[in-house]
Amino acid sequence: MVARVDSTEIFAAELHAFVEQMPAGLRARTSNEGARMSYLRSLLAKHLLELEARAQGLDISFEVQADLMARWREHILKVYRNEVLASQVQISEADIRAYFTQKGLDRRRQVAGILLDEEALAHEIHARLAAGEDFAELAEQYTIDERSATQGGLLGFVDLERAQRLRIPAAVFRELQAGQFSPVLPMGKRYQIVRFFQDQPVPFAERRQQIYDLLYERELVVAEQREIRHLERKLKLQLVSEGVKLLQDKAELYTRVRRSHLSAAESAQPLFTYRGGSVTLGDYVDILGRDLRSLSGWGVQDGEEVVAAAGELVLGQWLIFEAARRAAITDGRNQQRWLEANRKELMIKKLRKLEIIDKVQPDREDARDFYEDNEKLFQTNGEYILVEVLLETEVEAVELRRQIARGEQTLASLAQQYPLRAEMRDEVGMMHMGDYERLTLPRLYKAVQEAELNAIVGPVEVEDGFSLFKVLDREERKVQPFSEVESKARALLRGQQREQRFEEWIDSLMDKYDDRIAISERALAAALPDTFLQRLTRDGQE
Repeated sequence: MVARVDSTEIFAAELHAFVEQMPAGLRARTSNEGARMSYLRSLLAKHLLELEARAQGLDISFEVQADLMARWREHILKVYRNEVLASQVQISEADIRAYFTQKGLDRRRQVAGILLDEEALAHEIHARLAAGEDFAELAEQYTIDERSATQGGLLGFVDLERAQRLRIPAAVFRELQAGQFSPVLPMGKRYQIVRFFQDQPVPFAERRQQIYDLLYERELVVAEQREIRHLERKLKLQLVSEGVKLLQDKAELYTRVRRSHLSAAESAQPLFTYRGGSVTLGDYVDILGRDLRSLSGWGVQDGEEVVAAAGELVLGQWLIFEAARRAAITDGRNQQRWLEANRKELMIKKLRKLEIIDKVQPDREDARDFYEDNEKLFQTNGEYILVEVLLETEVEAVELRRQIARGEQTLASLAQQYPLRAEMRDEVGMMHMGDYERLTLPRLYKAVQEAELNAIVGPVEVEDGFSLFKVLDREERKVQPFSEVESKARALLRGQQREQRFEEWIDSLMDKYDDRIAISERALAAALPDTFLQRLTRDGQE
């Protein structure tokens, strides 16, 4: 045992694993005695936060309890599904094979299409096809899908599911004969004409698990709904008219009724009762308020709407939780551990909000001071105009570099001949690099940053191959005006201040609970030996 906080013990293996898994950026920069205490302090912190949260009564606060119970009901519903309802679901091999064939998943069809923006043009193309014009030629000339235009509209092989995602109706997929063309089919705001070529069988084994999972989830939902209806009868679920009337009264004053609009007695008013418990008005509006439809007043207008909303959002979980409680599922050791772990998580989260988040809110002047002291953080990245040739292999790149050197080729002419990155070029073969390319092509961007103007560079190994390029123009970095980056400055400062506040606060908790903390320096040295700390330091430096 390395340390103890009250009755909670921290053992060497736990501390060693905690440090081993710590991100390199958070590790101590030295391997001296202070590093050991720093690591132990980090592990002690979560136990001290728990002590402080309980000292402030957050473990029994209404907000923590409400969030915990919402999580608890969702968790128990999943457990009940797995332990009780799953046994009611039986999926046979015949069921899987029937779905496979009935849904048309047993074959793929090679499809080509002509995609158009205008309905009138689509019908004109359809008439020309009917008159005998070639589908591939019309696709190449008219389709707005650039990927398939050069292939006569060919899109590849699709199964029924993929076809429906392409807005090809199931009937067309199943019934349109190979070589024939479809009617004009709407595709969102666009229009398409498709035709099929050869068919390709799909092995049953390829889709079996996917179909089984789909049918299992579908049947599990059926079993859950059946169980809920059974529990409604067994537990004698009833709507309480007084609760509905009170909810309607509040709805006349507030479009979206919240718990804050209810007194303590009104919050405790039952909306539904069942044998052994109730769903109160407060419970109902808490859950209803998480649904965006409640913004327009849904779920509070009349008894019928309340029953519908409660049936969708509340009652199923509530009744199944009650059944699980009666079956002692909630009392199991694993479930109680889950409950306690989530209680700790929520009360520590609430504590951090009270002590860190709410107390660190820098204002505009603070953000401006931070901006002026850290101008490098608010510089724009350089933007560049270049011409580039991207090759798949270094051998090809070296050979082209030699041809350029001998005057046989120019970089600009080669850029037109090698279209590996053609989508990034404009009509004259030049390419722009800015913030987006800095993130998506970091190796190329770094090489471009370091290059001299108008000098051919390369071959350089980049993300997609080997690059030859020449930077034609660059816009140097500049500091952005504060008015444009105020929110960024405030966010960075807020993060910095919260981190500082957290460290100072943990120090204060270490002092506050000093008499409840015991540390074994001998065990600490054995848990984190010098060789281990030195290795961590070396790894961090590398």
